[in-house]
Amino acid sequence: MVFRCLRLLPFVLLAACSSSHPLDGAWNQELPGGAAGMSITFDTKGTACMVHTAPRADGSGHDHLHDTTYTFDAATKAVTVKAKLMGDGKAGTWTGKLDGAHLELSSADGKLTFHHGAHAHGH
Repeated sequence: MVFRCLRLLPFVLLAACSSSHPLDGAWNQELPGGAAGMSITFDTKGTACMVHTAPRADGSGHDHLHDTTYTFDAATKAVTVKAKLMGDGKAGTWTGKLDGAHLELSSADGKLTFHHGAHAHGH
């Protein structure tokens, strides 16, 4: 009996190690008419995140926000992002909740909604 249980141990360990973090992947801003917005990628092994700003109006690309961090509470699905998502002079802290494939972040400057998907900016 013990030997039979030990044979299952590698499979149990593999299943426990292979689960992915709920924030893994790209989170793309939802805008009216399907317009391209910003995207956030979370480092699920740490607290850093990369923000790709919305494409410039002239089509010349987008910017990256650096030194951005986040916290995630797995029990409550609460997310806090420390980044100036709306630019200088705007809020530097955004809080919200993960709801499946949707993430909503709010600050005094408004509300942003994101959905989980492929990298919108091609990298």
